[in-house]
Amino acid sequence: MDVKLLTLTAVVCCTNLLSVGCRTPQPCCDPHMVSRQVACRISKSMETVPPCQTRVPSGVILEDGLSEDEAVLTALSNNSAFQATLAQLGAAGGDTVQASLLANPQFLTYFPSGAKEGQYTLYAPIESYLLRPARVKVANREYRRVGEQLVQNGLNLSRDVRLAYADWVLAKEQTNLANEAQQIRDQISSLTNDRLKDGDISELETISAKVDALNAKANLGVQQASINIAEARLATLIGLPQLAQPLVPGELVTPTPPIQTEEELVEEALVCRPDLHSARWAVAAASERSRLSRWLWLRLDGVLDVRDGRGYTHTGSGLRFDVPLFNRNQGGILRADWELNAAMHNRDAISDQIIADVRTAYRQLDQAYKNLTILKQDVEPALVESLQIAKKGFEDGGSDYLIVLQTTTQYLTAKGQILAQTAACNRAVAELERSVGRSLIAPPLAAAEVLAATSPPEDGN
Repeated sequence: MDVKLLTLTAVVCCTNLLSVGCRTPQPCCDPHMVSRQVACRISKSMETVPPCQTRVPSGVILEDGLSEDEAVLTALSNNSAFQATLAQLGAAGGDTVQASLLANPQFLTYFPSGAKEGQYTLYAPIESYLLRPARVKVANREYRRVGEQLVQNGLNLSRDVRLAYADWVLAKEQTNLANEAQQIRDQISSLTNDRLKDGDISELETISAKVDALNAKANLGVQQASINIAEARLATLIGLPQLAQPLVPGELVTPTPPIQTEEELVEEALVCRPDLHSARWAVAAASERSRLSRWLWLRLDGVLDVRDGRGYTHTGSGLRFDVPLFNRNQGGILRADWELNAAMHNRDAISDQIIADVRTAYRQLDQAYKNLTILKQDVEPALVESLQIAKKGFEDGGSDYLIVLQTTTQYLTAKGQILAQTAACNRAVAELERSVGRSLIAPPLAAAEVLAATSPPEDGN
C-alpha cells in the first residue's frame, strides 16, 4: 500500500475522532473570574501590575492622604504575595486545556525487506475519547475551586489591610492625644511653679508636676515612633514599601453598624463565602475523580492494519484492549474515595468555621459599640467638665494638686479608651465583612442572590 494512502487514512481517522470530541464538554476558563468577584464583593476593582513593578492605581491620590478604601485598592493591585497566588488560576486553566486533549494515535510500520512484506498499523486510543468528558469535568471543577479560593485570598488581604490601617490611624490619634496630654501636664507644671512662688504649695508638689510633664513628653516620643512602625507594616501590605514620600493617614471614624441581625449574617455568609464555594467545588471535583477512577484501567485502541506484499495488499481492522484480570486500579479507587471523604469533611469544617467567624466578629462589634457609646455619651462629657472645674480651682488656689492630677489622668484615660474602642469597631467591621464574604454597605440580599449561582450542587453533579 502506498505510504501516502496510509497517511491519508490516518488523517481521516484522527479528524473523525477530533470532530466527535468537539461535541463533548469543553474547558471553561474565565481569567477575569477573581477580579470580577472581588469587585462584586468589596466594590473595588483590582488592577494587574507586571512583576518587578509597583504602581499606584489610577483612582488613588497619595498627596491628599491615604484613605482605607485607597489602601485596599492599592494592596489588591500591588501586593506581591497576592499577585503570586493569582498565577494558580492560569496554571489551573492550563490543566483544563490539557484535560480536553485527546491522546495522539500511534503509528507502527515495518518496511518490506527481502521476503518480508511491509506492515503499517495505526492505533487510535478510543478510551481517550470515552474518558475525556469526565477528565474535563474534573479539570473545570478544579479550576472553579482554585478561582473561589483566590477570591477568598483577596478578601483576606482586604481584611489585613483594613486592620493595619486601623492600627496606623489609631497610632496617629494616640500621638495627638499624647501631645494634648503633654500640653495639659506642662500647663499644670507651670501653675504649680506660680503657686510655689506665692507660697501656696510645697516644692514637693512642683516636683511631682514636673515629673508628670516629663513622662508625658517621653510617652509622646513613643507614640510618634509607633506611627512609623504601623506605617511600615501597612506600606508592605499595599505593595509600596520603598515609596519615597511618607504616607498620610486619614481620620479615625466610627463605622456604621450592620442593619442585619447575627442570624441573618450567618445565613448570608453560608451563601456568600468564597472559601465555602471552593470547598464545594473541591467535593464536586473529588466526586468526579472517584467515578473516573473506576475506569482508569481501561485501555482500548482501534487498530487499522495494512500489509503490503508483492502484488497484493491486505487491510484489516480490530481492537486492542487490556484484560482487567489483576489491575483494575483498586488502589487508585480507594485513594479517590478517601479524597472525596476528606473533601466533604473539609467542606463541613469550613462551614462550621464560617459560623464561628461571623458570631465572634458580630459580638465583638456589638461589645465595642456599646463600650464606645457609654464612653462618648456619659463618661467623656462628665470628665471634661470635672477637668475644667479642677483646673480652674487649682488656678484660684482652692483645689489640691492631687485632685487635678486624678481628674487629668481620668480624662486622658477615657480619651484613650474612646480611641481604642473606635479602632476596635473598625477592626470588628473588617473581620465581620471578611467573615460574611462581602461588604456590608451593599444591600443585604442582593449580593447573596447573585453569588449563590457560583456554588456547585451538593451532590457534585
